[in-house]
Amino acid sequence: MLESTINEQKTEILPLIKKRWSPREFDPVKNICQEDLNLLFEAARWAPSSYNEQPWSFIVATKENSDEFKKIISILMTGNKAWASQASVLVLTVASLRSSHSGSENFHALYDLGASVANLTTEATELNICVHQMGGFHHDSAKVVFKLPEMYSPVSVLAIGYLPENADFEARARELFTKRKRKPLDEFVFRNAWGNPFFEMNDFQKN
Repeated sequence: MLESTINEQKTEILPLIKKRWSPREFDPVKNICQEDLNLLFEAARWAPSSYNEQPWSFIVATKENSDEFKKIISILMTGNKAWASQASVLVLTVASLRSSHSGSENFHALYDLGASVANLTTEATELNICVHQMGGFHHDSAKVVFKLPEMYSPVSVLAIGYLPENADFEARARELFTKRKRKPLDEFVFRNAWGNPFFEMNDFQKN
């Protein structure tokens, strides 16, 4: 597999896409203001969805509301608790698995929720806010702790905040940033049948 890092990529994509990354350390004292939080969820609100179902919901806890914040911390797996506790905001994302259009199971709900979170993440990146999306939490506990209705599924937890204004951390962040790797296009973009690359292998794909 000829993986490449984001900095090795030769084609131009949107700067916001290149800028986005998922830190495991946040400024523990710098909080996100209500206005910026509103912008994040407004961006999430305008994501596309099948039949315009908008099957996403978000349970939000800010660090200022310590009891609510601790509830989300309590459902995280042990390895995520320490660094996620530094974030300004924690969010449990939830998908509605039943279609309000037909009453049947909504097989597109997770896809649509992902699109909504992608919008939120892009808006956050524009505001110099970082979002770390994680699946490392106890799903059954989340359902109980937050009293989720039937056919609503917890999907991920978002840790949202600012990077520390710390020179040493910034150097480490740059090092981690250069190591982000992705598969080449010919391994996942096909034509006609599975496994037939849509793109010809050339220097631009190899890098």
